[in-house]
Amino acid sequence: MKWWAGFGAAVIAAEAAIVIAWITSKWFHHVSSGSTPVPEYMKVGMIAWQVILPISGLTIIYLFVVRPWRRERRLSTYGLMVVAFSVLWFQDPLSAYGGEWFSYNAFQLNMGSWVHELPGWLSPGTPSHQIAYPLLVVPGAYITIFLLVSFLGSRLMTFVKARRPRTGRLALVGICLLAMALFDLVFEGLVFMPLGAWEYPGGHIALFASSFHKYPLNEAVTTGMLFTAFASIKYFVDDRGQTIAERGGERLVTTARREWTLRALAMTGLVSLVMLLCYNLPNFFVGLHSTNWPRAIKQRSYLTYTCGPAAGQPCPPTAIKRSGGSHGS
Repeated sequence: MKWWAGFGAAVIAAEAAIVIAWITSKWFHHVSSGSTPVPEYMKVGMIAWQVILPISGLTIIYLFVVRPWRRERRLSTYGLMVVAFSVLWFQDPLSAYGGEWFSYNAFQLNMGSWVHELPGWLSPGTPSHQIAYPLLVVPGAYITIFLLVSFLGSRLMTFVKARRPRTGRLALVGICLLAMALFDLVFEGLVFMPLGAWEYPGGHIALFASSFHKYPLNEAVTTGMLFTAFASIKYFVDDRGQTIAERGGERLVTTARREWTLRALAMTGLVSLVMLLCYNLPNFFVGLHSTNWPRAIKQRSYLTYTCGPAAGQPCPPTAIKRSGGSHGS
């Protein structure tokens, strides 16, 4: 547990340093949605999400972290996971490290993003034409959705094991992966993305490939892997009810406050590594080899603020092949 806690503390320290550098730099700059009118239904949906998701995230933090700690001076596994999910928002844009393959809708409240403070960041951009991270949407969405899928995936594996006791771990994980991939296909591909909060124009082998809400199947696979990993953290505990990040904690001679701080840091380290390995690292290669963005995306300035004539940078895949030559439109 001490190793995981040390890694979690390092993650938080690195994220804090990068965010502070971003806030005090030229990159802390609003990105405009441009000249293309945003459809009214998109505006209504995005305004609603920017109200609902922060409230949802804060409510979950209160119910699973603040109230249990005040009452019992301890947290459940879900409480520890909520603490960890609360810092994952930082990683959301990192899969574009090697090239942009997704786009947030710039109509949402944004101040650019911190990605250009990361060493070696490859995707091009300027303060006025950079990734427009939706400040009010992603943090609350991560807490809410990640907690939900952790619960659903864990309960699914519990149900399967109860019905078929001889089912092995690998089979349980495989069943969960299939269910989580289908969950994301419906949630993102059929419900969320047509509302326009974010899109995946550069992904491969996609549903609705020529539309602005193109849904690439690599998103289903990597998100399914991520959700399954979170569910597995909760499901595969030892006989003490401890996750892999907490094991050995009972041997620590310390106060309850310090012990649970270490547990929270350990869970943060584990969850952060899972996010990196299951989602951001695989999709880094998607960004490096982005497909042509659909015309339906390129015609919407609120989704293509980092490329096109206004940005002086062609949209991917040309945009990621940076050189000293002139830029097309």
